[in-house]
Amino acid sequence: MDTAAWEERLLTEIDRRSDELLELAGAMIRIPSENPSGDCTEIADFTASWLRERGLDADVIGDAATGRLNVLSRSGDAADGDRHLVLTGHYDVVPVGDVERWSFPPFAGDVVDGYLRGRGASDMKAGLAGALFVFGLIAELGVPTAGSLTFLGVCDEETGDRGGADWVLEQGYLDGVTAGVIAEPAERSHPTIGQKGSNWFRMTIDGKPGHGSLQPLHGVSANLLAAKAIVALQKLWDMVPNAPEDVRELIAESKAYAEEREGYGAGIGDVFEHVTINIGRISGGTSTNVVADRAIVEVDTRVPIGLTREEVNDRILEILAEEGIEATLEPLGFRSEPNWTLPTDPIVETLIGALRDISDPGAKGVLQWASSDARTFRSHGIPVLQYGPAELATIHGFDEKAPADDVVLAAKVYAATTLRYLGLHAAG
Repeated sequence: MDTAAWEERLLTEIDRRSDELLELAGAMIRIPSENPSGDCTEIADFTASWLRERGLDADVIGDAATGRLNVLSRSGDAADGDRHLVLTGHYDVVPVGDVERWSFPPFAGDVVDGYLRGRGASDMKAGLAGALFVFGLIAELGVPTAGSLTFLGVCDEETGDRGGADWVLEQGYLDGVTAGVIAEPAERSHPTIGQKGSNWFRMTIDGKPGHGSLQPLHGVSANLLAAKAIVALQKLWDMVPNAPEDVRELIAESKAYAEEREGYGAGIGDVFEHVTINIGRISGGTSTNVVADRAIVEVDTRVPIGLTREEVNDRILEILAEEGIEATLEPLGFRSEPNWTLPTDPIVETLIGALRDISDPGAKGVLQWASSDARTFRSHGIPVLQYGPAELATIHGFDEKAPADDVVLAAKVYAATTLRYLGLHAAG
């Protein structure tokens, strides 16, 4: 059979076995893997067992003591330099929060009214299940791909720790991989092919304690200095990026796409051309009646294409100096430069071409304003894009869910992308 015939067979099989795919996704959702704590032992064991039950090799790699475990499986025998695709994603999820505020069990893993329900349904166990299912199906049917195919499930994405994709790449487990598809949530017709940089930091400001009844005449309030600094840091929004010429059209298209999304106010597209500043946590002082001797502020800034973290950090120091505020800054959490894969890259053209043929002729890649493991793959020279099923408004919230039809669609896109990107052996 040629590529088109194999593709038709795979897509037909995914449709025929869609209940099996959704049950796999549901089973993964029913395994709690909240981060923190980040212990992914049970979900890693489940994933590895699923592969081994189908006669596939599965390596569980990472730190068994903490449960920071990843699952790797490879098929095909592409020579060095030939195409090698990785289908990947993370199986850690954010905490469910207040269970009483969910209208269904947080780890339900069932399909009700056309939606797969539970923590991780959108971010991102449904997408990862689709990648796993397609990896197994290609092996089961004996599709003679010319290149190699790897499945990788990772931990540690949600908190930005380094036991997942960072560790796997640093250890060389993906040496030779030429492209990747990350099953991260995306809008149905808009895979994400780039993202802003992340620049989190902790700002510590010291004051001088004194009796609260004497403020502002005695003592120096660290809390007041922190408030002044917080207001001043809003000037970061005014920084002007200088994006490379070859991504300016992508930025413009991403802005237009963002303006069309429901649930956001007018002007939301400006996020792609500005530094955003979120004051995530504030703590300070020791008692209500004591002038605060220290304030600690945790800040999340996001860096647009055309600026660097260094430029943003230099501007932060300038702003604080202008305000006469002395502060200690230390890096925190997510840290990455703006990163992207060009729209003309083969893996981008292949997946978007498959999506256009299967679902929406108007599909196109866009930027995302958040961060993910995509930054790590790109920093190791592996071009990637993200596409996965999601009800985006429910991510990290109560009552998380994903459209069941989109879970099936994503699996079809993974299958078609794999065939088209890797090609077939001549005898195939």
